[in-house]
Amino acid sequence: MTTKQQIKDLVRPLLERNSDLTIIGRDTLWLRPVGSVGRLVLIDRTSRAECCRVSWYLSEFFMPSAYSWDRLGRCNDLISRSAGFEGGQGWYWSDPTIYTDIVTRVEADALATLRPLRTARACLEFARTRRATIGYLDAHWHLFAHIALGELDAARAMWAKSRGFYRPGRIMDEPIHQLEYDRFCLIDVPLMADDRAGLAVLLHRWEAENIVGSPLEPHWVKELLPLEEE
Repeated sequence: MTTKQQIKDLVRPLLERNSDLTIIGRDTLWLRPVGSVGRLVLIDRTSRAECCRVSWYLSEFFMPSAYSWDRLGRCNDLISRSAGFEGGQGWYWSDPTIYTDIVTRVEADALATLRPLRTARACLEFARTRRATIGYLDAHWHLFAHIALGELDAARAMWAKSRGFYRPGRIMDEPIHQLEYDRFCLIDVPLMADDRAGLAVLLHRWEAENIVGSPLEPHWVKELLPLEEE
């Protein structure tokens, strides 16, 4: 099994070269500052003790399905070894070249992609137009992306197709879905009334519920959503 110490040793050169990168938890590198959408690189264990996998992610904290600071978003990609090195998508601990190659690949494949995405608008626009991501974004993701971006006419058109299902006070058969369901119910009144301020309060509240008190909070910077800028 990949250990915390192995990960620390692997990413140390990355942290030394990139002052806006920090490790939080046992296996995740975050780009600072952390806004309404987190930008991260995950060093993930596999079923094989001899190797790990490396991926980057965008993670939206204001979505109703976001229950914790360390959730992973739908926009992501694997980071493979450089051409000419063995391993492909696997980073093998027995191979000493991974310690320099991870600097090359993370800087070229992850940081070069994620660094320009400095705002929630940039992150959301990137995710919904990236060809490799489009198929992973469901209707709920698009609904709240529309809301966060201030595209309320598009959001209302989507909401009209499912709003009848969301009735305040309804108890879900599976408790794990209750929080998300209750959050959905809350958007109906402000969305249909074109209440931008009310919608912004909800999204910021959910963002804070996910981050405040977590290891990510010291790096979190509250930002205005496009919803509030218009």
